[in-house]
Amino acid sequence: MRPPCIHHTTSQPAHFVGRRAELRILDDALQGGAASVVALVGPGGQGKTAIVQHWLEKVIGTLHVPSQAVGTRSVPATLQLDGVFFWSFYRGKDSDLCLRHLWAYANEQSEPPDVSASYCVDHLVPILRRERWAIVLDGAEVVQHEVGPWRGRFLHPELGRLLEEMASEPLPGVLALTTRFVLPDLGQRKHARLVTLGTLDLASAVELAASLGVQGSAEDLGRRLQSFGLHAKAVELLATYLARFAGGDVEQAALLPIAELSDASAEEAQVARVLAAFARALPQETQDILALATAFRQPPTEERFLQYLASAPVRDLLHGKWARNYVPFVERPTGDNVVGTLRMPLSADGTRSVPATLPAGWLAAQVQELVDLRLLERVKTLPGAADAGVLDAHPLVRRGFEGVLGQGHAAARAGFLRGRPDRRPPTSLEEAREEVELFHAYCDAGLWNEADSAYLALDNPKHRFLAPAFERDLLFRFFPKGDWRQPPLWAGFGRTRSLAICLELMGQFEDALAVYRSSDAALRGDALIALGRMQPFVESPQAPHPWQMLWHCYRAHAYSLLGKTSEALALAQTALPMDIYEWVHLFECLLRLGRLDLLDLQSLLYRRPFEEEQRWADLARRRMRADYLRITKPGGLDFSAEYQELVESYDCSGLPFERTLTRLGMARWLIAETQPSEAGAILRAGRDIARRYGMGILEVDCMELLVEIGDGSMLIEIQEKRKNLNYFGSVRS
Repeated sequence: MRPPCIHHTTSQPAHFVGRRAELRILDDALQGGAASVVALVGPGGQGKTAIVQHWLEKVIGTLHVPSQAVGTRSVPATLQLDGVFFWSFYRGKDSDLCLRHLWAYANEQSEPPDVSASYCVDHLVPILRRERWAIVLDGAEVVQHEVGPWRGRFLHPELGRLLEEMASEPLPGVLALTTRFVLPDLGQRKHARLVTLGTLDLASAVELAASLGVQGSAEDLGRRLQSFGLHAKAVELLATYLARFAGGDVEQAALLPIAELSDASAEEAQVARVLAAFARALPQETQDILALATAFRQPPTEERFLQYLASAPVRDLLHGKWARNYVPFVERPTGDNVVGTLRMPLSADGTRSVPATLPAGWLAAQVQELVDLRLLERVKTLPGAADAGVLDAHPLVRRGFEGVLGQGHAAARAGFLRGRPDRRPPTSLEEAREEVELFHAYCDAGLWNEADSAYLALDNPKHRFLAPAFERDLLFRFFPKGDWRQPPLWAGFGRTRSLAICLELMGQFEDALAVYRSSDAALRGDALIALGRMQPFVESPQAPHPWQMLWHCYRAHAYSLLGKTSEALALAQTALPMDIYEWVHLFECLLRLGRLDLLDLQSLLYRRPFEEEQRWADLARRRMRADYLRITKPGGLDFSAEYQELVESYDCSGLPFERTLTRLGMARWLIAETQPSEAGAILRAGRDIARRYGMGILEVDCMELLVEIGDGSMLIEIQEKRKNLNYFGSVRS
């Protein structure tokens, strides 16, 4: 099997107790049970992450220790796993990067390549259907819609598609998911099992509290713990608090005042109650350190955080804006390095810690105190993993201490990140982490002009990294709660065109049409044609400068689709395209009309000297050249390798419109070469892509060619789709 791939871990309980039923469900699914996706759903702090990490730790142990127990059951030594993958969205918030790492791991590559998310999912699904994997995606609420009619659905459509595909069929292995939110799409899938997580049972809660140093009889412990709702995180924090500040006396729990939180669940209110007690017991400087640690969007490494605490921006923040009167952190005593121990959950050989050198001194001692109190955690992944260990905190702890932060903390974080000496332009999504942290710090501070500059410095990640969803999520920050339907938070925001293009690249054509401003209406042609909406081209013969020629070519393409051949030909013959996107639509018009003889291939392929083109332009020229030559010089050239490379390149790029067009061209060539079975496979893939993204005309084109090579089962469906689309069918050569 592949070695376990643990890219992110997160909050780990001090001691794991109970949860035998949930462990048994995961165990059964891994051994080929009916569930392919198991989702643990429940409020924060109930132990969802602890369950999946404990389970996966045991699973990894079975790879080295025969018949290692999993929960109350034993996994057979003969159980063979092909892959073990763990990702926590609490730390790795980018779904695109998650899918790329999963694909790279499946294909035994050390680094995630620049391929589209759709490409990853298309190629992962067949692998996961034939191999036995244990996959854990933790903290999925981070990448789900939180409110509104889409609540619970995944922000990244391809991540949602992967889960739906996996939950639609029985798999040899299992994907385990944890989330606070509902899962409306998965709930309808036959092989998904949604497990609503409750509180700890009384015996487990008593065992946990006693293991952390709380004294008293089992009856007394049970009575006091029940008053805290037996919420897993509340019990752990309460026990730690009592052991540290109350001599372990369980009766002191009764003195903690009730916390009143208007927007918190009953379980979260119990955690807040304990955290309020911590706040009264901890010195102000310790509370500030905890609040600053939990303010980072992505948890920092310990080294980076200690640098941050000793930086000038933090000193100005604490003693200038917040008027703290304690000794500045930078003036606190330091010491020589000492050997400490980092917690290391999910270790491959069963050990749970690894020696490491930690900086001594007052700041390091404060961090250690917070770690001992379970308010911060040192989280480190497997040896050789891509990321360094970080200082993390449970989301409820983050929330509990966010009130400590005054104004300006985001600006201080931005100032520190901007001025770090090792800053350099990122060359991959992986390296973009701190630049993205800087961008979000500016947004948190309301420094929108600076946030816009940080966004520009990433230099079109939708093109550089083939990551339109990643760039889309950055642009969403300029809108209240990420809702692009509302006015932007910054009056100077002018990136709606970039946002619309991101949505088009992802195949979200409906949203792209809504995002384009009226001044950019002429750019909506790609989305309109993809969706088969031709009326705007009939109603608007002209477009404002500088989009006249682009609109002219859109209209020619649209009229050819409407069956208005004479009007389409007249428009095509008066077009003078210069831009590659203008050429694409003029070419498609003449291709459908069977009049490629009107084209000058040299003009089509012409590029201005020294002009740098995006990869999309080069692919478009190659695709049009292949279609042109297969029609104008039939039987003279072998286009198999060229079309196959184009299909693969477009699949990697994730452009659904172009992916389908390329398959149509390749299928036409295969039919001409009397290879109908190969053409059929290509056409069915094209039809599925077109159907997935709502591209009705291209779906009909694929279905018509399937009928042409002998699949007559679609005739009635084709007629209905033509009627609904006001489309007369393909007349392409």
